[in-house]
Amino acid sequence: MALSAQPFGAGLKLGATLNDAINFNVVGHGGRNFVVGPYIELRLPAGFALEADALYESAKYSAVTNNGSSWQFPVMAKYKFGNGLVRPYVEGGVAFSHITDLADIPELNHRSNFGIVVGGGLEIHALFLRITPEVRYNGWALKNIQSTTGAFQSTRNEALFLVGFGF
Repeated sequence: MALSAQPFGAGLKLGATLNDAINFNVVGHGGRNFVVGPYIELRLPAGFALEADALYESAKYSAVTNNGSSWQFPVMAKYKFGNGLVRPYVEGGVAFSHITDLADIPELNHRSNFGIVVGGGLEIHALFLRITPEVRYNGWALKNIQSTTGAFQSTRNEALFLVGFGF
């Protein structure tokens, strides 16, 4: 297929967090956040690739007066196994994030963060479309939000389920 030999790819990722981004010691707070954003990929020889994303994550900070959101910018190396229509892959790299749309609150320690990202998934070739369901782990270096009592804090470990639609 002519399109599969193209060295560049791009598309859209959609998904959700698999764990709470914020921990509350109050029942009924927190929740899963949706994630959406574009990605680009540079396909290299021997099954290797480089990927960069710009992912918007909604945030439900229900213990404060307003909701916020964040942007994540992961840059990863990928290795795709095999040459078939379905190719498993692993990925790893670094990520940067920035909290937006959140008022300054006493618990907010850092608006920006950095960390590692690792994951794996499948690349499914469906005609000209590449569908990539995957699971990712983000290990953040800092706790963006933390109260002095520990009752309200962001997590440093984040798991995501994403599905990419690209060409």
